Amino acid sequence: MPARSFRFVATLAAMAAIMGMDASSVPEPMQLAPFSAIDVRNGGHVVVRPGSSPRVTLLEGSRDYVRMEVNEQGVLTIDRCPSKCPSGYRIEVEVTAPAALTRVSLANGGWVSTAGNFPRQQELAATVAHGGTVDVRSIAADRVTASVQQGGRILTIPGASLLARVDNGGVIMYWGNARVDSSTRYGGVVQKGDPSERNLPLFEVGTPVMPSHRRR
Repeated sequence: MPARSFRFVATLAAMAAIMGMDASSVPEPMQLAPFSAIDVRNGGHVVVRPGSSPRVTLLEGSRDYVRMEVNEQGVLTIDRCPSKCPSGYRIEVEVTAPAALTRVSLANGGWVSTAGNFPRQQELAATVAHGGTVDVRSIAADRVTASVQQGGRILTIPGASLLARVDNGGVIMYWGNARVDSSTRYGGVVQKGDPSERNLPLFEVGTPVMPSHRRR
């Protein structure tokens, strides 16, 4: 186990002991099959870090109300409330990804943020639908394809090129000097980020964009 992850789990265990909690209540990582893409459905708060083995840790929430699995195409799906769940139910998830990610997608609110030093890769796709934020600034990809539909944000630092599409509201924010091919329809913006915000934490960058209604 990486030193940082070990310290994290140890801290949780110590907190549990102080609060008189059973050790079994400390979140346990869930080992997974290898994956190269992440699909977060129905919102959620997800941090993705590089690591030596693929796994997810449910930091907040119950596995009774969230589905986390890797399909035959190598896509990790995190689905909050695939059926009924308590009102206001939320999940906090930490994902460890040992391989390059080809796609990160989010639907229906929440956020997905990458953190740490990912290896450089050639291509990356990021998508947001119906609100939420995908922050992939820590993934160094030469060619980035970004798409926002009906509200939401994508933050990225493409190396060579960015293909950006916004439909029915939303924001794609980028940094660097990559070649940009952009289009918007029925509202939305593709814009270069303020250099002072390039390395700021997600919640200190700009203003989140709420979903917009489809024009009829």
